[in-house]
Amino acid sequence: MYFTTSREPFLTAAQAALRAVLTKSTVPALTGILVTAGRDKVTLTGTDLELGIESSFEAHVKEEGQVLIPARYLVDILRRLPEGEITLAEENGGEHVSLTAASSHFRLLTLPVADFPTVGALEAVELLRLPELTLRTLLQRVTFAAAHDALRQLLTSVLFSLRGTSLRLVATDGHRLALTESPLSAASASGEYLVPARTLEEVARLSGGGGEVSIAAAPKQIIFATGTWTLVSRLVEGNYLPYESVLPRSFTREARVKRPDFLAALERAELFSSEKMNAVQLNLSPEGIRVQAQSADVGRMEELVPAEVTGEELYISFNGRYLIEPLRILGSEEIELKFTGPESAAVIGPAGNSSYLYLVMPVTTRQAV
Repeated sequence: MYFTTSREPFLTAAQAALRAVLTKSTVPALTGILVTAGRDKVTLTGTDLELGIESSFEAHVKEEGQVLIPARYLVDILRRLPEGEITLAEENGGEHVSLTAASSHFRLLTLPVADFPTVGALEAVELLRLPELTLRTLLQRVTFAAAHDALRQLLTSVLFSLRGTSLRLVATDGHRLALTESPLSAASASGEYLVPARTLEEVARLSGGGGEVSIAAAPKQIIFATGTWTLVSRLVEGNYLPYESVLPRSFTREARVKRPDFLAALERAELFSSEKMNAVQLNLSPEGIRVQAQSADVGRMEELVPAEVTGEELYISFNGRYLIEPLRILGSEEIELKFTGPESAAVIGPAGNSSYLYLVMPVTTRQAV
């Protein structure tokens, strides 16, 4: 193997592959990045057996081949090099690689390529295609609501539901639920897939270009691919929670408020909320939404946010972070809040738009969605 390329695309691809690499493993090959030099292109691959990421870039390839390089050392070296041309070449029959940039020269031991597992699926069937930015927006709207450290694995996954001409994503950690829908330009196959939230967070990070993402399924796997990167992930087995049964159908109180104003008030209230409960109280009245928080160690705050409120006066408390997170990712100027009572779930969404729904339980009840 022998190729020459610029530092930036090499580093970008290495950092992407590194996201799937194990820091420590009883299998040394899983701590490496597989470097494959082909015709005018180099592909870097990392995997932890559950998640695999391939990222490619253009290069001047003089000799094709494969080497497995310790991931952390490769990325750390690339980060510390100046902009400019980089050459990577095999030495001693692949036992070492040399990496040269300007006056810097590195010689790295390699890992056995034969020990690196195959990444990808041979029998994948394409489900749909979406613009990268559209997919990233959809994922960012729901992945934060999934559990990240739960005994019930289903709560760490996101429901990926295809319904012919629409795509629905659902995530819940048992105390809140985020749901978003998007119409599809062409009819797709119908089906439901449980995708680890971590997988979709990585897809969102990778989806920054102006191209399309192909989404395909294989037995027990789902594959996201563009012209420059591919991500392969295992699917979570089982049936998702019957979430539709907990979605409220009617409300007794509603409020419409400017999202930036409400978000800013909640972020200020978070400074005064108790660390244990992180509770923020909302008081809905004809005046608007009064945001209150207090802490024995810090003090107390109160702020009135102008809002259009209909229905009886209401006092209700929430985990402040559970309100702040969805407001940060919604791009709408105004949002709607809907309530049925002080101990029932509230629903938040962009005003005049039914494609997104966020349901959150108050902290005054132990009930979970």
